[in-house]
Amino acid sequence: MLGDLIVLKFGGSVLRSPATLPRAVHEIHRWRRDGVRVVAVVSALAGRTDALLAECHSASESLSPHATAARVALGEFESSALLGLQLDAAGIPAAVALPAALGLVASGDALDADPQEVDVERLSGLLAEHGVVVVPGFVAVDRSGRAVLLGRGGSDLSALFLAHALGARCRLVKDVDGLYEHDPSRPGPRPRRFERATWDDALATDGSIVQHKAIAFAKRRSLVFELGRIGGVAPTIVGGVERAFSTRADGLRRSTVTLLGRGTVGRGVLDALAAHPECFELLGVATRSSHPDARTLASSGADVVIECIGGIDEARALILAALSCGSHVVTANKAVLAAHGAELAAAARTVGRELLVSASVGGSAPVLERLRRGVREGRVLHRLTGVLNGTTNFVLEALATGTELDQALEAARRRGLAERDAARDLEGHDAADKLAVLAAHAGFGDLARGDITTSSGRDGWAPRSARPGTRGDEAPRRRQLARLERRDGITHAAVAIEALAADHPLHQVPAEWNAVVLEWEDGGVEVVRGRGAGGRPTAVAVLGDLFEIQRRSASLDRAPAPRILVSKVTDGVVV
Repeated sequence: MLGDLIVLKFGGSVLRSPATLPRAVHEIHRWRRDGVRVVAVVSALAGRTDALLAECHSASESLSPHATAARVALGEFESSALLGLQLDAAGIPAAVALPAALGLVASGDALDADPQEVDVERLSGLLAEHGVVVVPGFVAVDRSGRAVLLGRGGSDLSALFLAHALGARCRLVKDVDGLYEHDPSRPGPRPRRFERATWDDALATDGSIVQHKAIAFAKRRSLVFELGRIGGVAPTIVGGVERAFSTRADGLRRSTVTLLGRGTVGRGVLDALAAHPECFELLGVATRSSHPDARTLASSGADVVIECIGGIDEARALILAALSCGSHVVTANKAVLAAHGAELAAAARTVGRELLVSASVGGSAPVLERLRRGVREGRVLHRLTGVLNGTTNFVLEALATGTELDQALEAARRRGLAERDAARDLEGHDAADKLAVLAAHAGFGDLARGDITTSSGRDGWAPRSARPGTRGDEAPRRRQLARLERRDGITHAAVAIEALAADHPLHQVPAEWNAVVLEWEDGGVEVVRGRGAGGRPTAVAVLGDLFEIQRRSASLDRAPAPRILVSKVTDGVVV
């Protein structure tokens, strides 16, 4: 399991308030992009545990420890629920699971208990279904079902215990970039940072960075773990290694960015950038109506130019201008990629810059990342079937309840899911553009837009009342399906409205969500899900690309010999 499962622990030093929760969302999305399942262990927000303990002490000096544990546990329950809501809003599938539901049992002192067991089968099932499971740290139940706590700083212990039970990688995410000899915020000479530390090295610290009880647990179980900050590329490795110190901090350099386009996606990107002021400096924003400003900002030499302006000809010119001036480019524009992807990728290769396009397909569903990962691993795609247009799926779901088409479209517009003219969505042209991008990334070569058949399926846009099917109350569902397949060396691609039976993996795709089934020639099948329309899910994908550029740059900075950042291009598409 180690290769595709990680336990991430987010403490109160990281989640200081609800406003900081998007940082955890983007860190989780970082791992999901690579196909890694995530257990997110969450502490209470900063100061919340102390406030709840003080409330218990003021209520009674002889309050039952189990009553205290139940009250204090609300801090972890609250932060877990808030993170679950944030993940859902960002379009990242996740389940919030309470300790009792997971059979997370601990014994001993009700306020300083030791974890004993967890229902691994149940937790693994949730991971298989959702990909992300959020678990409150610090809290468990005893064998009679009463709440117990795992001691001060017990979320570290929760994370390590779950990682050991699952056989998973574990990273304790802190507000520092690794383990130091002592708290680096204390006055005096700066302490050395461990690149690698033994369990005894960690136990010799003052316990302010990682709980001693958790370290002792890891030592007894010979469990190696990582300790670092959000976005880090070189966390401290603790356990099973010889001690070594690093002369460098593990931090991402703050990037300068310009944003081209302030529509639905652009506004979502602006909000996302504002949540990470320590990572990004916004130099300017241009709108579709301000052509000179757009060209000036594209040519400004910013570290990254984000193209959300839409269209084809102008977007192509702006991307080429940005690349020629030494900027990396992140774009959500599937139309320009479908028309000029090979040219733009070649331009990026020529100047040694990155052209990252994750947001162009699937919104927050990491479809392109999973596809690229499979290709890098030497796998060959056999067939792709997907719901690629969130606007259309939202409309079809509304029609299934008897809503008229005009009413469904208006509801989509109110939610920021549809343009005033939704013809490109409904007639399959948007999904066809995405298929062209996917085909290139799958190694199928350039697929001309004219080679993709589309069907508006106008008879499929009439409202239909829900009716029971042959399996319980699950009637067939109409979906706008995008299909891509390689047969006898020929690529076949089409978009059309189809009715799917209840046992089809794309039968249950709610509202504006996207979902894609990847079928590989080795027999493997992957289903990738996420919200596919709206500003925030697409902004999550854009931010994912921005952080990816930062991490690649940081990794290159750490390399023993200088390297030039050159994009790899396969069949005309950056991978």
